[in-house]
Amino acid sequence: MRTYYKSPVQIEPWSPSSTQPVPHPLTMFRSAILLSLTTLALGLSTGDLTVTVNAVSAKVSSIEDIILTAVVSNPTDSDIRVIKLANVLDESSSESFKVSKDGKDVDFTGIYAHADFTNDLNFITIPAGQSVAVNHTVSKLYNFESHGTGTFTFAPWSIFQNDVDQPALQVSADPVSIEVTSDVAQRHLIDIASINSESRASNPNCNDGGKLQTIRDSISFARSLAGGAAQDIRNRPNSNEWNKFFGGNNRDEIWYKFDLIAGDVGNRQVYCNRDDGGGCDRFAAYVWNGHVYMCDNFFSFQGTPDVCRQPIEQINNSKGGVMLHELSHATGGTADHVYGCQAVQGLSAQQKGTCADNYQCMALNVYRIFNC
Repeated sequence: MRTYYKSPVQIEPWSPSSTQPVPHPLTMFRSAILLSLTTLALGLSTGDLTVTVNAVSAKVSSIEDIILTAVVSNPTDSDIRVIKLANVLDESSSESFKVSKDGKDVDFTGIYAHADFTNDLNFITIPAGQSVAVNHTVSKLYNFESHGTGTFTFAPWSIFQNDVDQPALQVSADPVSIEVTSDVAQRHLIDIASINSESRASNPNCNDGGKLQTIRDSISFARSLAGGAAQDIRNRPNSNEWNKFFGGNNRDEIWYKFDLIAGDVGNRQVYCNRDDGGGCDRFAAYVWNGHVYMCDNFFSFQGTPDVCRQPIEQINNSKGGVMLHELSHATGGTADHVYGCQAVQGLSAQQKGTCADNYQCMALNVYRIFNC
């Protein structure tokens, strides 16, 4: 839900829904990311946007009653168009806040998505001199239960890009705290019982023969891309590709994450015919609880060999690369910080190690060097 206004007003929140998510692996460095994004080159200028977050109530009995209102303001004389995924402008079930309690991170259990950036639904324009307000309910998006009742702190993700591969701007925003006195029982975004979890590795689950074959081919390509990147880390440990996409990281740790993808470690369904997370109107694919959902947009993306005809900075949509991106979420607990093979090079070392696009981009870069 979005509200436009020119000056601060009382925002009436909508009622929270009654669903909640299942735990999904989180990144180890989430706390550091909020503090270190200031190292990015800025496509937007400091002061172009401001972010505030308010809680409708600072004390609630149930996590169902948590409602957070994020307001992003544009004090400039020009309209500003930004990506709204993976920040507080996103009303979907993606990650808009880093949540903690007593200094410990609360696991995010929503969806990690690869957007179709040709789709205008992934962008929002903040008019000059105006603001956009987004209300968030979070009961299904974090594992509150494992931390018990008490005070939870919500730090907004306030990283903005004008477009894919545009430099990112980190906007400073104060966190808010909410005390939950009683009900913190785990909710699930998607009904776990509806998902077959007995499969081994990535199991394509698709009743369309053409799409089924595309998924199988994309999984094979993703595994091959990851294997090539892992081998390159061993063979060329100080390569230009390593330094661009993972400089400052532990090579063994990054190699291990690529190896997990190459080995297709874990049990998961890969769907072509379901949208349990409700994101396929704007996403190419998304991951929830390790399972992968391929949306219709994905099947129009170019094949991986087609990247040979493009500069690496313009590659964001090959089928094998997108599948690798999603498998990095599913196997390696990566997150989404910024988007695009040029933009991710400006991340800090910690951010590079946990950003899904860094894995996709290094693998595609290595592929282009040795296969094109």
